Amino acid sequence: MSNELSTEVIFDVNYQPSVIEIINEDQLANLINATVKRFENLIFKEEDIADAKKARAELNRIFDLIDSKRIEVKKEFSEPLAVFEKQIKAYSDEIKLASEGIADQIKEFEAKTKEERKTIVLAFIKKQASKAEIEANEISLQSNWLNASSFTAKNNLTKKIEEEIIAECTAIKQEKENYEQQKSLVESYVKAYGLESMAWISLIDEGLTAAQIFPKIDQAVKELREKEEKEIEKTEKQIKQTATPERAVVTTQEIDTDEPKYSFALNITGTAKQLSVIKQTIESLGVEYSVEMN
Repeated sequence: MSNELSTEVIFDVNYQPSVIEIINEDQLANLINATVKRFENLIFKEEDIADAKKARAELNRIFDLIDSKRIEVKKEFSEPLAVFEKQIKAYSDEIKLASEGIADQIKEFEAKTKEERKTIVLAFIKKQASKAEIEANEISLQSNWLNASSFTAKNNLTKKIEEEIIAECTAIKQEKENYEQQKSLVESYVKAYGLESMAWISLIDEGLTAAQIFPKIDQAVKELREKEEKEIEKTEKQIKQTATPERAVVTTQEIDTDEPKYSFALNITGTAKQLSVIKQTIESLGVEYSVEMN
């Protein structure tokens, strides 16, 4: 859109610089000097208080005469300026109002343009995310991607911005692949020990690698085994203290040993499946037992 209005200065102001001159300034100066000299060195005693007040009143009278003239001149001198400023402000306000109206239109246009750019950017992100086999919402929308400098004259993304988005997609894909790889390594390592993997996998989310997690797993397993061994030793000690020793009955399939056996009553409650597993375990160990059904 174009117009024929000129923005050149098309007005001027006709004004005459005023001259403020004190008439008979020499006489005024002499009067002031003489008055000051007369009163400045006076020293009043207590009984001269009336004279002191009279002297002060005289000085104040002269001050009021001088200052009132100053105020009078200032008012007359400033009045044309005040009228001029009021006139100019009215014109300025009109121009400002028109400018603000255009500014609102520009703001609305820029907001609309920004939304159009956002649509273009999101479409490109979606396309590249699909190629990288990741979700589009995993890409953080950068504010600079919506700048006018990020688009060509045909309103397409510049090569630089396209490369930035592609690089972002690639980085996220690599990060996810690395996470899955680290997760798989930890799961396999934990599975070999027969442990629950969830707690160890959570360490990956905290920034640790599989190589850093393995020693922690080893230490945990070591501590667990030491605890189990202590529990077994404690149980064996309790059995030896409470059970009655019997001589071992050795079969031809057993190794000769003089190690004593112990007998004790154990009341077990469980499901049929659980009891079946316990029975098989006892029999596999060659332990003698008897069953009393309740």
